[in-house]
Amino acid sequence: MQVPAFVDALKTYAHTISAFTLRQYRYDQPVAGSPWLSMPSSYLPYPAVIQRTVQDLLMWDRAYWLVVNRAWDGFPTEFQVMRVEDVSDLTNNRTVGVDVNAYPPVDPFYWNGQQVPSSDVVKFYGDGSGGWLRCGATAINTAAALEAATLNYSEYPMPTVVLKNNGPDLPAGQVDLLLEAWEEARTNRASAYLNATIDAKAMGWSARDLALVEARNESAIQIARLANLDPSWLGAGVAGSSLTYSNRVDLYRSLLDNSLRPVMDLISHRLSMPDITPRGNAVRFDTSGFLRGNAADLGALVAQLVPLEVLTAEEARAVIDLNTLGLTPTSLPMMGG
Repeated sequence: MQVPAFVDALKTYAHTISAFTLRQYRYDQPVAGSPWLSMPSSYLPYPAVIQRTVQDLLMWDRAYWLVVNRAWDGFPTEFQVMRVEDVSDLTNNRTVGVDVNAYPPVDPFYWNGQQVPSSDVVKFYGDGSGGWLRCGATAINTAAALEAATLNYSEYPMPTVVLKNNGPDLPAGQVDLLLEAWEEARTNRASAYLNATIDAKAMGWSARDLALVEARNESAIQIARLANLDPSWLGAGVAGSSLTYSNRVDLYRSLLDNSLRPVMDLISHRLSMPDITPRGNAVRFDTSGFLRGNAADLGALVAQLVPLEVLTAEEARAVIDLNTLGLTPTSLPMMGG
């Protein structure tokens, strides 16, 4: 998490997906959904639940929810996120710990050191690659090493300096005092004075030789490949790239179809399974607002479809997010008796 490109990739997925609401459908028709779709946890807001779930899926190739409450019919009404780092495989001499590949999770299942019933554990499965932390370990470690090198260079921007004593050897204590005085003086001024006994010799590489800017950009590109993102989402540039988008909708459509959709399906399809959602019902993320065009484009679309009776006036207001435009005081429902 000290690699900016890696954190940026995680946020691109987690923050974007958490902005989509979950809706329930019955035979592809929208219906009133269960209350937990908008508030799955009583102590974490909806975006926080989805963000933690997406992050675990991406990093570890799995994620866990714990069923906290159930309705009279046995379907869950409240969940709690169990971070993968808190799911323990600590065992005693009679158990085998958590089997990360088992479905459904088998007993015993440990969370924060406590055993919980596996029947109350909702497991989300990734794509089977092992997660970014496994299949992208080399790219992440390389990026982390470059960040460490950049930090080291920022603290010591000058090449390594060796002070050579041409006179008699100095005691270790005096050598330490000499080096401390040299480093303190260099923080105050760039110029240095040497006597006939001490020589200074630079060793190491210059900033140009290190090429840290180029190396960090290439590292960010590798992280983007790991995350299946266009490098532009991580602020990385590709030499000779001429990728352009005609408008914001095309840019977002590419991100949604190529990157976000597979991860969203892992979550929505799991929540649509019959142990959580009644048969015949499905849970999906609503991405309509994400792909909404600008006002001019939407107005032109509505102007074409309403005369053809493809859209009604009420549907057109919903498309352009003006569904209350036609409401007047006389058309509002009466309140009270």
